[in-house]
Amino acid sequence: MANPQRFSRITGLIVIHPFIVTFILLTSYPPLYRTPNPLWYLIFVSVVLAICFLLLQKRIPDTALLYTIFIADIPLVGAIIYYTGGIEGMFPLLYTILIIASSIYLYRRGAYIISLSATLFFFGLVFLESRGMESYTMSMVMYRFYIVALLFLLIGILSGALSERYQKRVEEAARLRLTTEDIIKNLPSGVITMDSKGDILYTNMPDSRLRATVHLHVAKFLKYKDTPNTVELKFGNRHYFVSCTRIFNGKAGLAVLQDMTDIRKLEENSRIASQTKLLAELGGSLAHEIRNPLSSIRGSLEVIRDTKRRKNIVPFIDMALNETIRLNEIVTDFLNFAQFTPKNKNRVRISEVINEALIDSMLRTKARTASIKRKDDDFFVLADLNKLKAGFTNILNNAYEVSGARGTIEIRSYRDTEEGCVEVRDHGHGIEKKDLTRIFKPFFTTKKGGTGLGLAIAKNIIEAHGGTIRVKSKVGTGTTFTIRLPLA
Repeated sequence: MANPQRFSRITGLIVIHPFIVTFILLTSYPPLYRTPNPLWYLIFVSVVLAICFLLLQKRIPDTALLYTIFIADIPLVGAIIYYTGGIEGMFPLLYTILIIASSIYLYRRGAYIISLSATLFFFGLVFLESRGMESYTMSMVMYRFYIVALLFLLIGILSGALSERYQKRVEEAARLRLTTEDIIKNLPSGVITMDSKGDILYTNMPDSRLRATVHLHVAKFLKYKDTPNTVELKFGNRHYFVSCTRIFNGKAGLAVLQDMTDIRKLEENSRIASQTKLLAELGGSLAHEIRNPLSSIRGSLEVIRDTKRRKNIVPFIDMALNETIRLNEIVTDFLNFAQFTPKNKNRVRISEVINEALIDSMLRTKARTASIKRKDDDFFVLADLNKLKAGFTNILNNAYEVSGARGTIEIRSYRDTEEGCVEVRDHGHGIEKKDLTRIFKPFFTTKKGGTGLGLAIAKNIIEAHGGTIRVKSKVGTGTTFTIRLPLA
């Protein structure tokens, strides 16, 4: 298969030769005069040479073929000069065009060789014409030759130097382009650039559904200013992260695609290892928490067994029942803590989650009569409804317990850039500063009879949904929990 660049440079040079010769020769005589036969012979010779060069193109190297073309042009130009007015005419300047063309194709060395060859051939042409003309003296011949030869050589030197600089720049650009393309093609990340019309300018990503998705996101990013510049994609078992930016004053877009699968696996393994360690620690605490109610139950049952009067039995039965209830709460909270991972994620409204959490929280203790003030700016999250509801329920339980019968709980939901926020504020007695760093730790509680797992469960559930929970509190004023979740 022919090289397109070779065809455009060398084949084009060969094909255009006969047309240039024909144009020069036919325009050198006025239209009313008959064109001399020698000029037609020269046109025929140029056509024959072009055919020969086309045949040689596949048989000899490019450089050798170019030297053959330009050297063959030297006598051809000489014949044109001779038959169109001689050295007194304007066509000796054709040699300067020939020298410049040779520097473009053969660079410095070619320009030097062709300029020197043209100088020598022109000397022969001048000497040939001067022999038949008595008006020419040897000094005039040498003077004319000196001027023209100096012109040819200077053009050869200048054009050769310029072509050499051009060649170096082209090689540097090609080397830089090759290096850049090699780097981009071998990057572990996918790269895609796109113009404002949505056309891909460059990409190292193979044509696939993944590339189409990234292409669509970049187009949306360029068209709509509020489109997030980062997005996470999931294809099968692979996780990807796309980061976009605007370039060329917003007229084009650049996106980088990173495969986050291994990082996600490491995070998951780290989370599992951390959770396993935590569960091991909790196991000891849980055993201690269970042992105390069991001891009370055992003691109560022993007293019941040994008592003789029934009225003395009732208090011990009540104690056993209360401890049984407490024991059940401890086990339930522990199971919720150990099984916080969301299993069935769906796109749910945050208002729906808050509504169900409020119902659950109020049903747990019927005596809760604190008033609720809500200000909702609804948004969607990707969540396991039951798990996320359990997390909010534990936070609301805490707010109900500190608010009292006439207290007020304020719930506010709103959007903040790429996240949705929910604030739960109570006006209770607040949390001591020394306890703020410990309230999310398992089994830490300041309430009598509490398990200390409620806020720890809420924190784990929210973080499992990719969110965060923060707390601000002032003693005597109240506490505010702020939950942030990624928008769906």
